[in-house]
Amino acid sequence: MRYIQRQSMYARSLHWIHTIACLSLYVTGLILFIPAVAAAVGPTTVQGARMIHRVMAAIFIIAPVVSIAIQPKGFVHVLKGWFFKWDEKDKEFMAKFPKYLFLGGKEHMPDQKYMKSGQAIADIPVVVLSIAIALSGIVLVWPDFFGGGSIVRWSLLIHDGVMVLLGVMMIAHIYIGAGIFQPYKGSGRIMFGDGKVSEADALYHWGTWAREVLKAGGKDVTTE
Repeated sequence: MRYIQRQSMYARSLHWIHTIACLSLYVTGLILFIPAVAAAVGPTTVQGARMIHRVMAAIFIIAPVVSIAIQPKGFVHVLKGWFFKWDEKDKEFMAKFPKYLFLGGKEHMPDQKYMKSGQAIADIPVVVLSIAIALSGIVLVWPDFFGGGSIVRWSLLIHDGVMVLLGVMMIAHIYIGAGIFQPYKGSGRIMFGDGKVSEADALYHWGTWAREVLKAGGKDVTTE
């Protein structure tokens, strides 16, 4: 069976770092966010959760910034994936996606490029919300530096609200990306394994991109 290399070791490592940071932030955030949970676990655990939350928040912010500095071409590649001009297949994909998602993937979908048209719609809000939760978190860590008062109250409101929104989007991301959604079964290998996808799955999900890679051949196409 032939496989296509879809994600590099570098991309997978960054994804692992951010996954651990995000999950840690949510677990500790729930302890800090919900008084009943904080009361149940006790003040020592709450203090520990607060420290872990701040360390993981620093990793959450620094990891992508360092990544952009190390591999600016990779960041440009992502930007091009977000802002490419949609063709008829991209529009058709988005029109069919709700039915595809809720009917268990029985809808036939058109070929897609390396990044699907719908992925940009999902990714851009995640980035914007991530920046919002990072900036509001910085204010909450150093409230006196920012003058306290209304800016701190607004930051707390934004931080808590964005946490809920990102939580919902993260659940959807895990549902699809980890392969719980049947058409993507096995795709967890792309980010949590060796970064490869089978030829059949690549053609099914990213037909335009897969045909380009298969035609070019080289080290990105292997047989196992």
